[in-house]
Amino acid sequence: MHRWSLLNERQLALLGRLASGKESEEPWDPGEFRTAYALRDRGLVTIKRSGSEVDAKVTDAGTFYIKHGHHPDDPAHAGEEKTVEGEVAGSTRSTSYADRPVALGRRTEARDLIKRLVTDRRVTFTEPEDATVSEWRRVIDYAKRHSLIPEGKRIETLRMWNRDLQIRLVEGPHPTAIRAARGDSPQKCQKARSRAM
Repeated sequence: MHRWSLLNERQLALLGRLASGKESEEPWDPGEFRTAYALRDRGLVTIKRSGSEVDAKVTDAGTFYIKHGHHPDDPAHAGEEKTVEGEVAGSTRSTSYADRPVALGRRTEARDLIKRLVTDRRVTFTEPEDATVSEWRRVIDYAKRHSLIPEGKRIETLRMWNRDLQIRLVEGPHPTAIRAARGDSPQKCQKARSRAM
Protein backbone atom coordinates (compact mmCIF):
# COMPACT_ATOMS: atom_id res chain seq x y z
CA MET A 1 0.00 0.00 0.00
CA HIS A 2 1.24 3.47 -0.86
CA ARG A 3 0.55 6.63 1.05
CA TRP A 4 -1.50 7.84 -1.91
CA SER A 5 -3.69 4.71 -2.13
CA LEU A 6 -7.40 5.45 -1.89
CA LEU A 7 -8.82 5.58 1.62
CA ASN A 8 -11.38 3.04 2.74
CA GLU A 9 -14.80 4.15 3.98
CA ARG A 10 -13.81 4.17 7.65
CA GLN A 11 -10.67 6.23 6.99
CA LEU A 12 -12.57 8.71 4.83
CA ALA A 13 -15.32 9.05 7.46
CA LEU A 14 -12.81 9.71 10.25
CA LEU A 15 -10.87 12.20 8.11
CA GLY A 16 -14.13 14.04 7.32
CA ARG A 17 -15.15 14.06 10.98
CA LEU A 18 -11.77 15.43 12.06
CA ALA A 19 -11.83 18.07 9.31
CA SER A 20 -15.29 19.25 10.32
CA GLY A 21 -14.14 19.61 13.93
CA LYS A 22 -16.93 17.45 15.31
CA GLU A 23 -15.91 15.87 18.59
CA SER A 24 -17.16 12.41 19.40
CA GLU A 25 -19.10 12.13 22.64
CA GLU A 26 -17.71 8.66 23.26
CA PRO A 27 -14.02 7.83 23.81
CA TRP A 28 -12.13 6.51 20.81
CA ASP A 29 -12.33 2.77 20.33
CA PRO A 30 -9.22 0.77 19.28
CA GLY A 31 -10.46 0.61 15.68
CA GLU A 32 -10.57 4.40 15.48
CA PHE A 33 -7.02 4.56 16.83
CA ARG A 34 -5.83 2.17 14.10
CA THR A 35 -7.67 4.22 11.50
CA ALA A 36 -6.21 7.48 12.81
CA TYR A 37 -2.68 6.03 12.80
CA ALA A 38 -3.19 4.80 9.22
CA LEU A 39 -4.17 8.37 8.27
CA ARG A 40 -1.13 9.68 10.16
CA ASP A 41 1.18 7.29 8.28
CA ARG A 42 -0.15 8.75 5.03
CA GLY A 43 0.56 12.26 6.26
CA LEU A 44 -3.13 13.23 6.34
CA VAL A 45 -3.40 13.87 10.10
CA THR A 46 -1.15 14.55 13.07
CA ILE A 47 -1.85 12.85 16.38
CA LYS A 48 -0.93 13.84 19.91
CA ARG A 49 -2.04 11.42 22.57
CA SER A 50 -2.02 12.04 26.29
CA GLY A 51 -3.51 9.25 28.35
CA SER A 52 -7.09 8.80 27.19
CA GLU A 53 -7.17 12.17 25.39
CA VAL A 54 -6.45 12.30 21.68
CA ASP A 55 -5.69 15.46 19.74
CA ALA A 56 -5.87 14.69 16.02
CA LYS A 57 -5.51 17.51 13.49
CA VAL A 58 -5.97 17.34 9.74
CA THR A 59 -2.83 18.39 7.83
CA ASP A 60 -2.78 20.37 4.59
CA ALA A 61 -2.48 17.06 2.72
CA GLY A 62 -5.62 15.85 4.51
CA THR A 63 -7.51 18.98 3.55
CA PHE A 64 -6.28 18.51 -0.02
CA TYR A 65 -7.54 14.90 0.01
CA ILE A 66 -10.99 15.96 1.22
CA LYS A 67 -11.20 18.69 -1.42
CA HIS A 68 -9.81 16.74 -4.41
CA GLY A 69 -10.44 13.09 -3.53
CA HIS A 70 -6.81 12.00 -3.85
CA HIS A 71 -3.50 12.41 -2.03
CA PRO A 72 -1.30 15.30 -3.18
CA ASP A 73 1.60 12.84 -3.68
CA ASP A 74 -0.42 10.57 -5.99
CA PRO A 75 1.73 10.03 -9.12
CA ALA A 76 -1.43 9.66 -11.24
CA HIS A 77 -2.09 13.35 -10.58
CA ALA A 78 1.53 14.50 -10.76
CA GLY A 79 0.96 17.20 -13.39
CA GLU A 80 -1.81 18.95 -11.47
CA GLU A 81 -1.23 22.02 -9.34
CA LYS A 82 -1.32 20.92 -5.71
CA THR A 83 -2.78 23.80 -3.76
CA VAL A 84 -4.89 24.07 -0.65
CA GLU A 85 -6.59 27.46 -0.29
CA GLY A 86 -3.85 29.32 -2.14
CA GLU A 87 -0.89 27.49 -0.57
CA VAL A 88 1.15 24.71 -2.07
CA ALA A 89 0.02 21.44 -0.51
CA GLY A 90 2.61 19.83 1.68
CA SER A 91 4.34 23.03 2.69
CA THR A 92 3.57 22.43 6.37
CA ARG A 93 2.32 18.85 6.44
CA SER A 94 3.89 16.27 8.67
CA THR A 95 6.47 13.94 7.21
CA SER A 96 5.27 10.40 6.64
CA TYR A 97 7.29 7.48 7.95
CA ALA A 98 8.42 6.67 4.41
CA ASP A 99 10.08 10.10 4.16
CA ARG A 100 11.75 10.12 7.57
CA PRO A 101 15.54 9.68 7.90
CA VAL A 102 15.43 6.09 9.21
CA ALA A 103 13.19 4.89 6.38
CA LEU A 104 15.17 6.82 3.77
CA GLY A 105 18.42 5.34 5.08
CA ARG A 106 16.96 1.84 5.14
CA ARG A 107 15.61 2.26 1.60
CA THR A 108 19.05 3.33 0.39
CA GLU A 109 20.74 0.41 2.17
CA ALA A 110 18.15 -2.03 0.78
CA ARG A 111 18.63 -0.80 -2.79
CA ASP A 112 22.42 -0.98 -2.43
CA LEU A 113 22.20 -4.50 -1.00
CA ILE A 114 19.95 -5.65 -3.84
CA LYS A 115 22.37 -4.18 -6.41
CA ARG A 116 25.27 -6.03 -4.77
CA LEU A 117 23.29 -9.27 -4.62
CA VAL A 118 22.23 -9.02 -8.26
CA THR A 119 25.86 -8.72 -9.36
CA ASP A 120 27.58 -10.97 -6.78
CA ARG A 121 24.69 -13.28 -5.69
CA ARG A 122 26.26 -13.48 -2.21
CA VAL A 123 27.46 -10.94 0.35
CA THR A 124 29.39 -12.01 3.44
CA PHE A 125 29.99 -9.87 6.52
CA THR A 126 32.89 -11.09 8.63
CA GLU A 127 32.10 -11.48 12.34
CA PRO A 128 29.49 -8.71 12.57
CA GLU A 129 28.21 -7.44 15.90
CA ASP A 130 24.70 -8.54 16.92
CA ALA A 131 23.44 -4.98 16.38
CA THR A 132 24.81 -5.06 12.82
CA VAL A 133 23.09 -8.39 12.14
CA SER A 134 19.81 -6.94 13.47
CA GLU A 135 20.14 -3.90 11.24
CA TRP A 136 20.76 -6.08 8.15
CA ARG A 137 17.67 -8.12 9.02
CA ARG A 138 15.66 -4.88 9.14
CA VAL A 139 17.09 -3.84 5.77
CA ILE A 140 16.15 -7.21 4.25
CA ASP A 141 12.67 -6.95 5.75
CA TYR A 142 12.33 -3.46 4.25
CA ALA A 143 13.37 -4.81 0.83
CA LYS A 144 10.78 -7.60 1.07
CA ARG A 145 7.94 -5.37 2.26
CA HIS A 146 8.59 -2.75 -0.43
CA SER A 147 9.04 -5.23 -3.32
CA LEU A 148 12.65 -4.30 -4.02
CA ILE A 149 13.68 -7.93 -4.60
CA PRO A 150 13.78 -8.95 -8.29
CA GLU A 151 10.88 -11.03 -9.57
CA GLY A 152 11.34 -14.78 -9.12
CA LYS A 153 14.07 -14.42 -6.50
CA ARG A 154 14.29 -14.38 -2.72
CA ILE A 155 16.83 -13.40 -0.09
CA GLU A 156 18.21 -15.94 2.36
CA THR A 157 20.41 -15.19 5.36
CA LEU A 158 22.71 -17.65 7.05
CA ARG A 159 24.78 -17.22 10.19
CA MET A 160 27.91 -19.30 9.63
CA TRP A 161 29.71 -21.39 12.25
CA ASN A 162 32.45 -18.72 12.48
CA ARG A 163 29.81 -15.99 13.17
CA ASP A 164 30.00 -14.58 9.63
CA LEU A 165 26.70 -13.39 8.18
CA GLN A 166 25.97 -14.53 4.64
CA ILE A 167 23.18 -12.95 2.60
CA ARG A 168 22.30 -14.65 -0.68
CA LEU A 169 19.96 -13.98 -3.59
CA VAL A 170 18.51 -17.30 -4.73
CA GLU A 171 16.11 -18.40 -7.46
CA GLY A 172 12.48 -19.23 -6.83
CA PRO A 173 9.86 -18.32 -4.27
CA HIS A 174 10.21 -19.00 -0.57
CA PRO A 175 9.05 -22.52 0.46
CA THR A 176 6.26 -21.10 2.62
CA ALA A 177 5.04 -19.03 -0.35
CA ILE A 178 4.76 -22.24 -2.40
CA ARG A 179 2.82 -23.91 0.41
CA ALA A 180 0.53 -20.86 0.72
CA ALA A 181 -0.13 -20.87 -3.03
CA ARG A 182 -1.25 -24.51 -2.79
CA GLY A 183 -3.49 -23.63 0.14
CA ASP A 184 -1.57 -25.76 2.62
CA SER A 185 -1.22 -24.16 6.01
CA PRO A 186 1.74 -24.99 8.25
CA GLN A 187 -0.73 -26.71 10.59
CA LYS A 188 -1.98 -28.98 7.80
CA CYS A 189 1.59 -29.92 6.88
CA GLN A 190 2.39 -30.66 10.55
CA LYS A 191 -0.73 -32.86 10.89
CA ALA A 192 0.14 -34.74 7.71
CA ARG A 193 3.69 -35.37 8.98
CA SER A 194 2.45 -36.56 12.37
CA ARG A 195 -0.06 -38.97 10.72
CA ALA A 196 2.70 -40.41 8.54
CA MET A 197 4.82 -41.28 11.58
